[in-house]
Amino acid sequence: MNFRDVYTREQAQAVAPLPLLITDQDHVEHRRRQPRHLIAEEDERAMADWRRLHLEDVADERAYWAERTARRRTERADRRRRKALAISQCDIVEAGGKSIFTSDDERWDDIWIDTSDNTTEDEDDDEDDSE
Repeated sequence: MNFRDVYTREQAQAVAPLPLLITDQDHVEHRRRQPRHLIAEEDERAMADWRRLHLEDVADERAYWAERTARRRTERADRRRRKALAISQCDIVEAGGKSIFTSDDERWDDIWIDTSDNTTEDEDDDEDDSE
């Protein structure tokens, strides 16, 4: 709920309707989650304060992520280009033509390159280790 005259969590709880806790299990779950909400709110406040006090770190972090994103987009585009070339050469050979690749050319392996945008943390770790 968004009220213009409510500034604290306590005020919001005072004006908000009670949660629909039907069963005892609902009550237990609600009580279990309450401390987590308080911790999350305090973390958000602490991070906002830290960002306000350390503007240069925030700018450095944004620059890092912008550079990393640009680098990864470039790498993905290169992988897609290499895969497309290998597939086109495969199509030429299957149609009876002659490929620009030799039979032992490593570029044939590019057919199997994964060009998806989905990445995992393991891929990120491998990438960071190579730098």
